[in-house]
Amino acid sequence: MKLPLSLNFRDLGGIALQDGNAVPHGLYMRSGKLSILSPEQCAAMCHEHNIGCIIDLRTATEAEEFPDPIPDGVRYVQIPILSDATVGITHETGSDPVTVIRRLKDEPERLRALMPDMEELYQHMVEDEYSSQQVKKVLEVIAQNARQGTGTLFHCTAGKDRTGIIAMNLLRSLGASDKDIVKDYMRTNRSALWPTLKKCAGIFMLTHNMAIVKAAYRCFMANEKLLHIAMTHTTDSLRQTLSDFPDHGQHIGKSLHSMRGEHLLAKDKYRL
Repeated sequence: MKLPLSLNFRDLGGIALQDGNAVPHGLYMRSGKLSILSPEQCAAMCHEHNIGCIIDLRTATEAEEFPDPIPDGVRYVQIPILSDATVGITHETGSDPVTVIRRLKDEPERLRALMPDMEELYQHMVEDEYSSQQVKKVLEVIAQNARQGTGTLFHCTAGKDRTGIIAMNLLRSLGASDKDIVKDYMRTNRSALWPTLKKCAGIFMLTHNMAIVKAAYRCFMANEKLLHIAMTHTTDSLRQTLSDFPDHGQHIGKSLHSMRGEHLLAKDKYRL
């Protein structure tokens, strides 16, 4: 099926590993928020791509505002990588960036304060104790699913920052090169460029403030410098987790083709 470009969906299968193998297809998928899909579209996507588990990396506020349409038979796990406060989200402002800007268009200083410093954010996601523990939990769920031959889709809002950090750590654990990890991360801009330009045009019409437009553009677009910062600042504890990660991608007993659509885990909503 053809998915909306703005979903920023992709299967990590096929990425080369340094041992000469490749990441298997149908086990590791990434995307942006699923609320842009209808329940029927989400069910069809999960069936086609062997998705038996969806990991939501967003905050509780984001997930409540834009809930995923989880199909029957697909397990849902919420593991927020950041707290609401870290990403500048409040119940007053909401989580959609354009909505936030519309509400605060006459308060430029407050609006700028809500926009994260992206370099600090990426460093925070790998150094902060809470965030690094949450990353470990995500990797553990993905590994457990892979051992059973169950595909996992992990996502945040845009499928760029939090999702990019999980993909970086997952691909490192599987043995992908940093060069290929960055290449996958930058693929986000294929789907982000046109929506970002439209959002930035709308932001300028609302605020007439180029400083805010430029800050928003930096938040919306993938920048390989940010991923290099995360790679450089990954903590020793998280590195140890990656080095201890099992070689789960190479030991799947059942054929993924025969399992497609045969989801092993019942719908199970909980928060970690």
